[in-house]
Amino acid sequence: MTTSNLKTIVLDFGAALLNGVRSGADEAGLAKMRDQAFDRLREFKEGPAAPALEEIFDVSCEIGRKLDMASMEMAA
Repeated sequence: MTTSNLKTIVLDFGAALLNGVRSGADEAGLAKMRDQAFDRLREFKEGPAAPALEEIFDVSCEIGRKLDMASMEMAA
């Protein structure tokens, strides 16, 4: 697992969120996108070249922050 793989998960999630907000996705739809990103992260975490726990935590936090921002945007 490389840092590039982790960045790809975050970037893909951010793009999916942006598309979801633009298309009017509800909170459940955004949460589903988050769950899919976490599933991808778990796959990498359990692989033979698993990254350090700190990197996993950082990516998890970034995904959470992006979801929070998207939720606030929808509420506005």
